[in-house]
Amino acid sequence: MTIDHRLRNLEIARRRALWALADLQPGDARAEKVLAELDEVDQGLQDVVTGYQLSAQELVDVVITKLYNGVQLVVEDSIPEPWLQRFQSASFGSTRLAEGPYLRDFEKFVAVWHQELEHLSAHRSKRSR
Repeated sequence: MTIDHRLRNLEIARRRALWALADLQPGDARAEKVLAELDEVDQGLQDVVTGYQLSAQELVDVVITKLYNGVQLVVEDSIPEPWLQRFQSASFGSTRLAEGPYLRDFEKFVAVWHQELEHLSAHRSKRSR
């Protein structure tokens, strides 16, 4: 399996786990299995993604947009990894144009990413030791 496929699979697993965690309150015993899965994903990502990682705000600043028929789109090739895989995993099944994803969907992804990480942090802080 190539690194791209491994990264994609890890980000898909992360996305599924974050969605499962979203409906659980921090401290809920049912979150333990999901948190363990996220720990495994994080460990796997350390083997695949190296070097400096962009913050969400830096990501917004580097992404290139284009106007297409009056709609702002993201130039998908301008989204650096691992963010591209994260965005694609989060937006699977979403409406988009062949020319690229909608900028508003990308901006929503970045905003929700912050919320998901805060929720994950709250779960990890309440985790059984």
